[in-house]
Amino acid sequence: MNKKTVAVRAAKKAGAAVALMGKKKIRYKIKEKRDVLAEADLRSEKIIINEIKKNFPQHSILSEEQGETIKDSDYLWIIDPVDGTINFTRKLHAYCVSIALAYKDELILGVIYNPVIKNLYVAEKGKGAFLNGKRINVTSENKMMNMLLTLNTSRNLQVRKQNFQLLIKLSSKIGHIRMFGSVALHLAKVAAGKTDIYFNKRSNYWDYAAGIVLVREAGGMVTDFNGNEVTKSSKDIIASNGKIHQTILKSLNK
Repeated sequence: MNKKTVAVRAAKKAGAAVALMGKKKIRYKIKEKRDVLAEADLRSEKIIINEIKKNFPQHSILSEEQGETIKDSDYLWIIDPVDGTINFTRKLHAYCVSIALAYKDELILGVIYNPVIKNLYVAEKGKGAFLNGKRINVTSENKMMNMLLTLNTSRNLQVRKQNFQLLIKLSSKIGHIRMFGSVALHLAKVAAGKTDIYFNKRSNYWDYAAGIVLVREAGGMVTDFNGNEVTKSSKDIIASNGKIHQTILKSLNK
């Protein structure tokens, strides 16, 4: 079974389990201040990891809750079992399962699945980005005043303030602003041409790995705030349709 098939199967299987749990009493505990760990996070993670291990037992895995399992392999699977857990616990539908694959530290596959509305985003390096089997592309908008920007608030108060300070810098130049509460879905929306820009001052690799592949394969750009390649150790991230990416970077860095 090829890697894309395994990733899609794992995402759908895990997503179905999470959606089912979302219809019942949702069980969770406080993970840290302003963050929670839902029973669904652990259930989804177990399903995905089992699916990967069954097909690619030699591959390394990095997952939000379990951490990193390193093996002698050039392949690394990056998993966020439920991105948008706060939304999930509040029965808001902006959450998803996110699975990415890197080969020699280069992201080559991204799968994001929202099980509530059954939106499946899939992208492979050099093969384009797709939503439910149909090719997607970033917008062609090149005027900031017409653009729709998204961002995350962050549970870290210092980062939250930094994000809001950056937002103030852009607020008079940008058309509209939205916050959906899921890094992966924010990136998927940029890839699908629903929004134009996304930024966040601090994220984790599992939050954005799959979304990076989607945005790039849909014709967009993803960098850190210095305009450099986003890597496993990067914290800040900006994704856009690529039309005025450098202009946005300059605005954020003033």
